[in-house]
Amino acid sequence: MYDHVVIKGLSPIRKENGSEADYYIFNDIENMGLISYIPKYISKPENFADPKMNKEMHNEAHKVIYRAYVTFKTGYKLHLKDKYGQPQFKYSDTQYTWQHVGVFESLMSPPPSFKKWSGSENLTEWIAKHEFGTWRMVDLDNWLVGNPLVIPKYDVRKKTAVDGKDHFSQTVNQ
Repeated sequence: MYDHVVIKGLSPIRKENGSEADYYIFNDIENMGLISYIPKYISKPENFADPKMNKEMHNEAHKVIYRAYVTFKTGYKLHLKDKYGQPQFKYSDTQYTWQHVGVFESLMSPPPSFKKWSGSENLTEWIAKHEFGTWRMVDLDNWLVGNPLVIPKYDVRKKTAVDGKDHFSQTVNQ
């Protein structure tokens, strides 16, 4: 593993998340390895008065995803397929190196509710108490352009795809 980031406030299921414009984003990846997404609707006081919305806001705020970036080499040729079994890309037979970069995510299970009245814990301590959930590979060799959790403001997909096609939208819309 050569890098990781902790993502707070988003679902690992991409279609449950909004676009970047729907969130206040606090990026502390460089110092703490953390990026936090806070939905903009949290700034509306009426949402706190609605018990259903209040519960939803707290549930979203406590979602934590651990994303790991891993390099590996294997004697097997890896293929990424969509849910219908269709290949997401084709390798050039002459340039295949057997080396890969995989992006893996795990939705972390939260610790028991904090019940200590005489003290407090900071965000880092709270996140450290989480347990790993099921791991999923969400990108391979950057074919899904990092498979972002939200729809980015700038469409990097067409700029980075080798063949100029929008692989990300094709995958998300299936």
